[in-house]
Amino acid sequence: MAATDAGRRLTEAHRLAQARLGAQTVSQMLSVWPVLDPSDLTGSAPRWLSVAVPVVQRQAERSAALAASYYSTFRTLEVGLTAPSFAVGAAAPPAVEQIVASLSVTGPVAVSRRLRRGDVTARAMEVGRAMSARSAHRIALSGGRTTIDRAIQSDPQALGYARVTSGSACAFCAMLASRGPVYDKSSVRFEAHDGCSCGHEAVFSKDQAWPSGAERYREVWDEATRGLSGSDALNAFRRALS
Repeated sequence: MAATDAGRRLTEAHRLAQARLGAQTVSQMLSVWPVLDPSDLTGSAPRWLSVAVPVVQRQAERSAALAASYYSTFRTLEVGLTAPSFAVGAAAPPAVEQIVASLSVTGPVAVSRRLRRGDVTARAMEVGRAMSARSAHRIALSGGRTTIDRAIQSDPQALGYARVTSGSACAFCAMLASRGPVYDKSSVRFEAHDGCSCGHEAVFSKDQAWPSGAERYREVWDEATRGLSGSDALNAFRRALS
């Protein structure tokens, strides 16, 4: 957690704001999904992408703007006004080609693959609908994550970061959070899976407290994985969290 109470509250408010943005992204993606016609995937995929890609771009821009504002305020709360000023720039949205590739693979390509395997159309479309929405969620929130990544890397006051999770993080994200504020500048490239709502908090002091929930995850990890390693440890941790 942050060194200051105000910083801690701000980090949680930012996490919730990004989570709401992610939920909005999913909702918008679900609303445009009917543009994709399962009887003509090849013909309708470009039309679907023409409305889906702008959704992701807009949301990524909003995510980046939220993160830039958060980092600037959080930094002031944590290091004070006497520290040298630092300008935080919002990251540009991912390249169109990257968005198209991710949405295509999780949307029409996934539907086509399932139809070839013999799935009924309704089931294939439902899977593609969910997968593409989760992919869009990840890409949209990458705007904020990339903004904070770059800020930490270029901010002379920042030492690294700690992973911030929701109360329902998956076992892998919870494991990463359980390590606390150990991620330094050399490891600042936040990895997120589709549907992930985790974020990160900049670390400005070696004595900075752990983010909320991270210490609990550490206790569960230590207890559940005693004497285990690798996939056995992660599986035991996953069972302990369930």
